[in-house]
Amino acid sequence: MDTGALIAFFNPNDKNHEKAVEFFELRALMGAKFIIGRPVLMEFLNGASKRAGKKIALELKRRIISSKFVMIENETEEDWEKAWQIFEKFNDQNGMDLIDCLSFAIMERLGIKEAFTFDRDFEIYGFKKVPF
Repeated sequence: MDTGALIAFFNPNDKNHEKAVEFFELRALMGAKFIIGRPVLMEFLNGASKRAGKKIALELKRRIISSKFVMIENETEEDWEKAWQIFEKFNDQNGMDLIDCLSFAIMERLGIKEAFTFDRDFEIYGFKKVPF
C-alpha cells in the first residue's frame, strides 16, 4: 500500500477517496492483508502531522497498526541497497522518489506483484497498479 493510497483512503476530500475505500473494503472482505512498508507509514504519518497535527497523526497510526487487515513490513539493509540501485537506474524518473524505490525493494523481497497505489511509477517499475 502506497502513501497516496493511504491519503486517499483516510481523506474524504481526496479525489480518489471513494475508489480507495471501495477497493480496500472489497479486498478486505476477500481476506486480503494490506502490507505497508514502514517507510511509507512514516511518510504518511509525517505528512498527516504537518497538515492536521500530531494528535490526528497519532490517531491514524493507532487505527492503521490495530487493523487486522494491515501488516507493517520493516525494511532491511538489503532493501536499502536495492532501493539505491533502483533510484540510480531510474534517474530519469523524477517522480520516482526514494520511498517508492524502497517500496519496490520490499515488494520484490516479499514477492508482491500488485501495488495499491495511484502512482504511475509503480507501473513504470513493473508492478500491477490497483485499483484500476
